[in-house]
Amino acid sequence: MSATAASPPKCPHCETIQTLPEWSESMRANETTHCWRCMTCGHEFETTDRFVEPQPSKDELAEEFLPNLVVE
Repeated sequence: MSATAASPPKCPHCETIQTLPEWSESMRANETTHCWRCMTCGHEFETTDRFVEPQPSKDELAEEFLPNLVVE
């Protein structure tokens, strides 16, 4: 079972808050999957964190790639 987790999840079986995944793996550039094993009941489950990077505005891109093209 996969779910998106922004903060430490609760075990779906006993609802104990989890603090440390058993292991984590970057699946894609902006996605990390965490595998958990509940210390209370032993239930294993996965969560996925997805990170969205803000897109720069046209003005920010122009500033970065076309600086000072106006000659006075």
